[in-house]
Amino acid sequence: MRQSRGAAAAVPLKSINQWDAVEMKQIERFRVNSHDMDFNGVASASSVLRYLQETANLQHYRHGPTTDDLRRENKAFIVSKLTLNIYRPLRSFDEITVESWLCKTRAMSFLRCGRILRDGLPVAELFSQWALVDTRSHRLLRADDIKLGFGFDEPLEMEPPPRILIPQTVTLTLAGEHTVSYAEVDQNRHMNNTRYLDMFCGYIPSMEKKMVVSATISYHSEAPLGETVRVYRHCNELDDIYYFRTLREGDSVNAEALIRLDDLDAVR
Repeated sequence: MRQSRGAAAAVPLKSINQWDAVEMKQIERFRVNSHDMDFNGVASASSVLRYLQETANLQHYRHGPTTDDLRRENKAFIVSKLTLNIYRPLRSFDEITVESWLCKTRAMSFLRCGRILRDGLPVAELFSQWALVDTRSHRLLRADDIKLGFGFDEPLEMEPPPRILIPQTVTLTLAGEHTVSYAEVDQNRHMNNTRYLDMFCGYIPSMEKKMVVSATISYHSEAPLGETVRVYRHCNELDDIYYFRTLREGDSVNAEALIRLDDLDAVR
C-alpha cells in the first residue's frame, strides 16, 4: 500500500519539471497507455489512480525527499484512506494533464489531493489521507519528523472519505479468496494500494458497459506477497453500489471499499 509502481504505465508527452511556486502543485502531462484499457475500451479505475499516484511520486522524486531517501531513514508514507471520483472515461492515447499536491498537514496525518484534466475539463479527482511511519517499529511519526522540498495548497472541494465506510445495516457475504501475487506487490512486498481496485472490481458481478465513477477505500493492514485474503461483498446491482471487506489470516481487516458504477453511455 505504499509507493505506486505505475511509472511504466504512462508515457510522458515531454520531460517537464513544472512546479507552481504559488500553488505548490506538481503538474505532469501524459499520453494514456493503450494497455490501461479494460474490455469496454476505457481506462480502468486502477490505472486512473496510478496516473495520480505517479504524479505524487514525481513531486517527491524531483523535490525530495524521494522514496529512497525515506527508506534510508527507515520511514515510509502509507495511505490510510482515499476517495477517487471519475467523471469521464479515458481512452487510448488521450493527452491528459495530471496535478497532485499536498495540503496542510495535521499532527500525524497528511492530506494529498489530485486531479486529471483533458482538454481543460476535469476527468477525475482524488482525496487521500496518508501517514508517515517508522518502518522498523511501525510507529506513527509526526508531520514535523520530515522535511519536505515542496509546499502546500488548498484541498479540493469534494466530499472526504466517510469515517465509517460500511453501515451496520449492510450484510456482507463471502465472495471468494484472493492470493496476493507478484504482479500486485511493490518494492515493499505488499499489495500496492492501486491494485486493490482491480481486486475489488474482479468481484463485481458484471462490468459490461459499466465504469467506476466513485471508489472509496479504507486500508487497515497490509497484505504481503503470498497471503490469501477472504473477500466479502454486498451487491446492490439496481443502484450499482458495491461494498467490500477483505479479511486476512486471523480475521484482521485488510481493507474496506465502497464502489459505485454507472453506465458508460451516461458518462461519455
